[in-house]
Amino acid sequence: MTGAARPAAEAEAMPGGTRRLAACAAQWAVTHRVMAGGWNLRYREAGAGPVLVLVHGLGCSTDYWVRNGAWLAAAGFRVLAPDLPGFGRTEGPRTGLSIVQQAYAVSVFAEAMRLGPAAYLGHSLSCQTVLELACTEPERVTAIVLAAPTGDRRKKRLLHEAVGFLRDIPREPPSLVPLVVDAYLRAGVVRWTRTWLAGKRHDAFHAAREIQVPALVLAGERDPVVPVKFARAIANTIRSARLQVIPQAAHALIYDQPAGFNAAVVGFLSEVLGLETATGAEMETETMDGGVDGLEPARRSVRSE
Repeated sequence: MTGAARPAAEAEAMPGGTRRLAACAAQWAVTHRVMAGGWNLRYREAGAGPVLVLVHGLGCSTDYWVRNGAWLAAAGFRVLAPDLPGFGRTEGPRTGLSIVQQAYAVSVFAEAMRLGPAAYLGHSLSCQTVLELACTEPERVTAIVLAAPTGDRRKKRLLHEAVGFLRDIPREPPSLVPLVVDAYLRAGVVRWTRTWLAGKRHDAFHAAREIQVPALVLAGERDPVVPVKFARAIANTIRSARLQVIPQAAHALIYDQPAGFNAAVVGFLSEVLGLETATGAEMETETMDGGVDGLEPARRSVRSE
């Protein structure tokens, strides 16, 4: 029996919520590929229900959602997370993509997967991608979640953000380092830097003013990259937005405080979409029988039918 299949088999002997979480973890452990917009996009998928698309931050990949994908799926959503072109194990231009181009990549992924209207969740730089998508293609979007959103266009913003990244390192769990290092090495310095600089040329506040759907802005209490004050400014610009601060979280709030993050996302989407979702064991982001929280990124890829 393969490592990816084992959790599903073990799940049969587990009670309710734990069995559902194990089954979603088994699904999330497998990567898939789909052709979209000329890109052979790698992605992960788990669960059934209203669609939620996770868009990773600068230089990262679908592997970055290791503490979120299965739990959000177990709560009652169909969760998908693609690699953006040029990141993770998806090929893309060495020069990187602008925010508009990244939004296009997410759009063609949704089209290729025939997702229909869905909720979109971005982290860090990809919050701008989600804003751009919701602004330019509102028919695709039912709700948005912006986790540690970037978009500061003040003078010396690059310096402030770079210093913030350095200050953030000791605030993050040591287990995050291998994930980030592997992703950044795959991306390369040129692509990472050009994508970062392209983000600074995008007007996040202009896009935010055009948003018509419910929005949740999540900020880490200890985030030195995106201060709570800036997250509040973004939230105040969106018509139907609320701000929630995750206690003790740094910039990688999706990873260093996953229980609080996952619960906030599920609570918000359940409310605005009028859903009854699973609670309890599924939202406890802990190691289960030696493995769900420690789920290793899958090395095997299968192609979508």
